[in-house]
Amino acid sequence: MGSYLSTSGTGSNKCPMHQTKGIDHIVLLKTRPDATPEQITSLINGVNSLSTIDGVLSVSIGRVFVEQDWMDDRTGGVTYALRVRLRDKDALHKYQDDDGHKKIIRDAVAPIITEKPVAVDFESHLVMG
Repeated sequence: MGSYLSTSGTGSNKCPMHQTKGIDHIVLLKTRPDATPEQITSLINGVNSLSTIDGVLSVSIGRVFVEQDWMDDRTGGVTYALRVRLRDKDALHKYQDDDGHKKIIRDAVAPIITEKPVAVDFESHLVMG
């Protein structure tokens, strides 16, 4: 069965270019307050380099923010969040076992986190406008 994208409430059109099924791998990090700017840069560059792993469709990482004037602090101490979009569950398995992935965890993530990261994986449709 194909993917469908609803258009203007008038029905559905098959549109595989705008909606694809995949796996999202979400990781929440609590970094040490004394992490240096160089260590943060290494973290960001390392995470961005994950895009070269076979089966990885996209990667994003960013500092968690709270705008005090319009939202409550819901972060629970999380300082960085990252998302890796993968082709399928097989790609997720290969990604987890990839030597480059393990090196980034060892060299860029582990030295600057205060506790084990929270990580979740889920299957979803990515809808692009």
